[in-house]
Amino acid sequence: MLTTEVNLEKVYAEMKRVRLELKSIEHTLSDLADAMLPLEKMSPKEKKELHTIDKEMERGECVSLEAVKSKYGAKKRAKIPRNAIQ
Repeated sequence: MLTTEVNLEKVYAEMKRVRLELKSIEHTLSDLADAMLPLEKMSPKEKKELHTIDKEMERGECVSLEAVKSKYGAKKRAKIPRNAIQ
């Protein structure tokens, strides 16, 4: 029984380490995406919406693709040149 408890503690410790690493990767990717995006002027309404989305993302909330399509009216897919995919 003691061995099982020790193993569970090791698994739990490893899960905590992986979660911290994942959070670090998520922050790095977010910073990278911010750095790659061109600077645009945003209205106060757009800034508020972006801030709301960031908070939802931090809480782990998600939205279905259908809800996004219906809200923003996306009907077509972007065409990506074949040479752009590597």
